[in-house]
Amino acid sequence: MWPRNTGPFRGVIVCDWWWRRGHRVFFKSGGFSTASPTPQLQPTSPLNALAATIEQEAPHTYTARSERLGALRYRDFRYLLFGQAVSAIGSWMQLVALGWLVYSLTGSAFYLGLIGLARAVPVLAFTLVGGAVADRYDRRTVMALANGAVAILAFAMGVLTWSGLIAVWQVVAIAFLLGVAFSFEMPSRQSLVSHVVAPKDVVNAVGLNSVAFNSAQILGPALAAVLIETIGEGGVFLLNGATSLAVVLTALLIRPVPSDGGGGGGILANMLVGLRYVRRTPELFALVASMAVISLLARPYIQLLPAFARDVLDVGASGLGALNSASGVGAVVGSMLVAMFGSYRGRGLALMLSGATFGVALVVFSLSTNFTLSLVASGAIGLLSAFTGISSNTMLQTYSKPRLRGRVVSLHGLTMMGVVPLGVMLEGALGSLIGVPLVVMIGGALTALVALGTVLLVPRVRRLE
Repeated sequence: MWPRNTGPFRGVIVCDWWWRRGHRVFFKSGGFSTASPTPQLQPTSPLNALAATIEQEAPHTYTARSERLGALRYRDFRYLLFGQAVSAIGSWMQLVALGWLVYSLTGSAFYLGLIGLARAVPVLAFTLVGGAVADRYDRRTVMALANGAVAILAFAMGVLTWSGLIAVWQVVAIAFLLGVAFSFEMPSRQSLVSHVVAPKDVVNAVGLNSVAFNSAQILGPALAAVLIETIGEGGVFLLNGATSLAVVLTALLIRPVPSDGGGGGGILANMLVGLRYVRRTPELFALVASMAVISLLARPYIQLLPAFARDVLDVGASGLGALNSASGVGAVVGSMLVAMFGSYRGRGLALMLSGATFGVALVVFSLSTNFTLSLVASGAIGLLSAFTGISSNTMLQTYSKPRLRGRVVSLHGLTMMGVVPLGVMLEGALGSLIGVPLVVMIGGALTALVALGTVLLVPRVRRLE
């Protein structure tokens, strides 16, 4: 029968009901799946006989195609993916509205950088703590509490903005607190993925999560541009608070995930255990270290695009938007490739070769004075950046011990989110001295060398699947 009305969350429940009752009969069940067998039709007429033949052949026809979306077979993952997609759109809308509000209040680019620093500092300071908490307590609860805090902060900023009482110091303080909440939410959410799907579907699940995030990177700013004109920055903040509540609801709908208490001891002891584990596991240490270097040297390029748009390519704001969009589309394509390919032989080698190609694409971009070539290079950079980031994340989750997974994932989050702002500061400072294109070219060349060096010096990495 049709599921009962469940209020504002009815849509995702109905989707889940539809998937369980109809669509997933085409999947071969495995792991945690509870799909019922395909019903057999009675061939009482030529039409029914043909339908029965199709039913018998359907699993063989659709299995290869459906395996590319195998993670969608799991009820809890569908809830997790829905919450991630909705929340990511809200987060990108708020990021754009936040920058617009701060610049409207101050007219200073310095305060834009200060807001970014306020969000980055707690990521550097608390992400490892968040990883230890994720391994120690129920990940669903941590994720729900962190997103509840984000919702409260967004609502507070919306009310302050609409009332006209908002001040820059309040925005900086809220940005800092949002960074703290993210430091605890990210390890719990990412490490939860491998607990709601079977091991063979982890790569597909992480890839689909990244497709949702990177798609939001395109859709969120576009929606924000329209909404700022219609309901103002305060309205955008309130909407983001509502999207964060969607994650709270999905976290409560996911089945409980047992925790081993982090292995005993205090939070600091748990953190040290995780760090020692990664340090003593060559392939995990090589993955974390190489991604940290790539984040420091290669990923800051997106923050330096204005210098290329204005000083190198002379294409203005519209050209800058096109370069950002090309990178965003490339990131979506890279996420989809990871989700479709899943696990395969030589995945570690492919990761490092894509990292080297990432560096080469940066060199090409830095040398280009042709807008079309720069657009193509920007798209390739977005694709390779997403491919390397997602692939390294899935490998860390796949090859780490379940009881330490939160701490390992937090290290990956630290390299992806915490190191990039440091790289922006470093390359921005050097760019003012020797020129931004030269800095990006050097960063790209060093990225390629680090990736190739990892392949040669750490044989275990290139054997990862």
